[in-house]
Amino acid sequence: MKEKKRPFTREVRSFMYGFGDVPNPSADSVELMEEMLLTYLSDLCSKVRQTNPKPKTADFLHVLRKDPKKLARAHELLALDQEIRNAKKIFSAPELEVKKG
Repeated sequence: MKEKKRPFTREVRSFMYGFGDVPNPSADSVELMEEMLLTYLSDLCSKVRQTNPKPKTADFLHVLRKDPKKLARAHELLALDQEIRNAKKIFSAPELEVKKG
């Protein structure tokens, strides 16, 4: 019997603990939560692909438009991502050379 790939097990376990579960939740609980997460992500991606076969960020926001909490969180994460990118540019930019006088 082939086991399903579980890409988010560690993160789901951490989320569960962060939201009030025990430090080491049972494997069955983690597996169920991960299955629900993967189903949600799969459904979301399917809806996005129906609107555009080559989806962009705006397509995901369009699909989330009827859920104000998720839409607000998506906007928050996009703003944070932009902030991180800008900070990386600042640190990766070559420093100005100081001329010796």
